[in-house]
Amino acid sequence: MLAVQPKPETAKSLDHVVLLVRDADAAAAVYERLGFHVRPLAEHEDIGSRNRVVHFRQTYLEFIDFEGAREDVAGPYMDRFQLGEGLVHVSLTSDRLEDDRARLEAIGMQPYPILSARRRITLPDGSFGETASRCFYLWREDNRYLSLFFSDHPKPHMIFIPEFVRHDNGATEVSRCVYMSTTLAADRDYFSQCFGSEPVEENPDRLAWQGPRGDLTEVLSPSAAQARYGELLTLHTPAPLPGVGIALHYRVADSERSRATLEAAGLTVRELDEGSIGVAAVDAVGCIAVFESLEAESNF
Repeated sequence: MLAVQPKPETAKSLDHVVLLVRDADAAAAVYERLGFHVRPLAEHEDIGSRNRVVHFRQTYLEFIDFEGAREDVAGPYMDRFQLGEGLVHVSLTSDRLEDDRARLEAIGMQPYPILSARRRITLPDGSFGETASRCFYLWREDNRYLSLFFSDHPKPHMIFIPEFVRHDNGATEVSRCVYMSTTLAADRDYFSQCFGSEPVEENPDRLAWQGPRGDLTEVLSPSAAQARYGELLTLHTPAPLPGVGIALHYRVADSERSRATLEAAGLTVRELDEGSIGVAAVDAVGCIAVFESLEAESNF
């Protein structure tokens, strides 16, 4: 096991989350029914993948469609389709990718080369701009879809656009990202190295890291995932994979507004512990959608 030496200046928060889909437009339609505002289709100019994006204040959700993309980039994602569409990859924040690659290499990890993820976008005034986002992967082969990657945004004003954070369901931020895994001991080591911090909670069925912004990343055993989410969870285990992302929680100021939006769209809304409400994975592109109030999210 690698020794973890957390440093406050290296601690990471969620940057964005990626849902692997077969058709980005179809996935966007599902999320629009959930009350999210989804941006038009765009293409990563150097990778060839297509995406549609849901913006939040400091994070974003990306539906990625690899049709026509570079095989060296798309290939590692494809086994995720054994469990259908859903949460496939999560990026952590980086102030500068070169610094984070050097940090990870120094502790014996093997980060991939830096990629350009630039894309042309439509701005709120109707004009066009181009992002300057970059990333590097840190794929693991023992539990591939609990791999993390890192992103920086030299032009953040082209990514974090306040006018696009206007969702009918009242969501303002991704508050937690949740995985189901059968390899928690290995996950603990890998995630601690990536986050630059130790778990804020750990027991045999649950690990949790908290980013500097307050966001949570959790890894649950299959039994713990089933106990929390029940019928919202499509999978009882991640088999044939060792692990997979299962849920995204969204911060809302008014959960009743969220409920009204969801029910008006004909969706079944379930009560969860801690006063939050959820929509099943089958109705949310393979990833449970949970809307939690500011009060509920603090009680993790």
